[in-house]
Amino acid sequence: MFCWAIPLGSLLLTFSFIGLISSIVFILIVITRHNFRQNLALLLAANLSIGGLITCVSMIFQGVHMMMNSAQDRFCPFYSYFFTVGGLYIFQAAALQTLHRLFVTVFLHRRQWQNRCLFLFLALVQFLLCLAAILPLLLNNRFPYFPTAKACYIAFNDVFGVLFPSICFYFVPLILQVICSFWILRHVSRKTQASRARINANRCIRKEQRVLVRLALPVILLLSVGLIFFVFFFGTVLTGAQWQAPPYALHLSFLGSSIATGSSMLTNLMLCKQVKEVICSFLRYLLICRGQNHVHAIT
Repeated sequence: MFCWAIPLGSLLLTFSFIGLISSIVFILIVITRHNFRQNLALLLAANLSIGGLITCVSMIFQGVHMMMNSAQDRFCPFYSYFFTVGGLYIFQAAALQTLHRLFVTVFLHRRQWQNRCLFLFLALVQFLLCLAAILPLLLNNRFPYFPTAKACYIAFNDVFGVLFPSICFYFVPLILQVICSFWILRHVSRKTQASRARINANRCIRKEQRVLVRLALPVILLLSVGLIFFVFFFGTVLTGAQWQAPPYALHLSFLGSSIATGSSMLTNLMLCKQVKEVICSFLRYLLICRGQNHVHAIT
């Protein structure tokens, strides 16, 4: 094990636990409140947290395995399989959120397109598609074990294993999200141009931009991390070598993914106004109870 494995593994576990806790808290708050369950935007945000939950759990197992410097076990390929599925599903869920935003702004009067059952069905189809599409890679042993890195993942020289999920489940949802975002901004801009109150028009555009940035934040973070992986991937392909990348290559890829996923799940939790209000109310309740217990202890 190289000298930086323990610090990198510790950071990986830290951010993975941040993402795990944030995802669980968000999902529990949404599913335990009736009015939140009726809010489709919140349900889709919780759907994004499901992708983060899967990713963080798999990264925790993978990180513990790497830090313990353990030999290969039979579950190692499954860690990477669910890690990949979770990352893919985050992209799918973010695209679905943007599609919903498109329907409630551009197609406001098409109520049948805003049906909750429709979007929940689409979310289920996306999830099953991510599971099924990556399953052949797992069954064909395309998540090999690398002894120097103490981890399993798609080899850098496996062109099909890398490009197939990247193109189908990363870039296609990304393109859809970009198209929907530009469509929304163009619609809002045209709609507000006729308004006499120019300040209000600019405020509407800025509000929509903030919403779209929040929806795109997980994708932006994960894409920035993906550059680390693709640097090693293209280096391997261009040189025609086998998997000769140094052992810290996978560690950096996993660490970057944990930072991106943990940060995006925490941001998803804190930027959702309704969920944030529930958390703040609970914290105030705890402070009041603590103060009352302190008073009782003194008396």
